[in-house]
Amino acid sequence: MSIYSQNAGSKWTFGLDLASVKYSETDRATIGAGFISQTPRFSLAKYMFSGVTFVGSVSTSVGDDQDYTTLDGIARYDFKTSQNNTVPYIFIGGSFIKALSLTPTLNFGAGSTFWFSDKYGLNIQMMYKFSEERFANQKSHIMPTIGLVYSFKGRNANPRLWDVIR
Repeated sequence: MSIYSQNAGSKWTFGLDLASVKYSETDRATIGAGFISQTPRFSLAKYMFSGVTFVGSVSTSVGDDQDYTTLDGIARYDFKTSQNNTVPYIFIGGSFIKALSLTPTLNFGAGSTFWFSDKYGLNIQMMYKFSEERFANQKSHIMPTIGLVYSFKGRNANPRLWDVIR
């Protein structure tokens, strides 16, 4: 039996990311900032079925004048490429953001994980957080992240070039 990243044999991963929030130039005045650091960001993911993974994440502004804490939940689809070393995905989900007030958002985006060992990978993701106009204290924005991913169970993936050369 082979074990792959987030499939029926290896369902759970944990992520520790560097993250930021970027607002448009026109929304800076409403929010009070154009860029908010969101480091660290913690994520826990569980593979569910057929390339679908559910992910929960939390992050808060640290060392920034602007208050911003977000609790995110997404459903991610990886095109059934979990066995590969590079796992691209798309996602949709939602957030609750606590800044000036508590605001829900609709999230969507894309990302990829590059697995460089049987337990560790590098994840890069771009998320767009859509905030309805009726929430005057929060505007739509992007949230890029980059971080380390840890698979709780070892995985066997496609051989890497450096593994084949040895």
